[in-house]
Amino acid sequence: MPPRKGIHPHPNSIANLNRSGGQPRYEEPKKQRNIQVTPTGWEGIRAIAIQRGLSLNELIEQIGRGVIPLADPLESRTTDSETNADRQVC
Repeated sequence: MPPRKGIHPHPNSIANLNRSGGQPRYEEPKKQRNIQVTPTGWEGIRAIAIQRGLSLNELIEQIGRGVIPLADPLESRTTDSETNADRQVC
């Protein structure tokens, strides 16, 4: 399928598709999914992918597999509040 006008697929995205019968990059074939995100969110995700030299698909794959860990905002809040409490006690 030719790319849509203005869309240039990342070479890693094309390589990860298993249309030619080659070995998939992972132990299971990828499946097409659809997500809905704001334009601002999409541009932010694209910027992260470009910064890491990954396709959007591969960025999401690696986040989902835990290769790229996400910070837990609750841990950050707990640490901040504990730090503030420690300051007040001293």
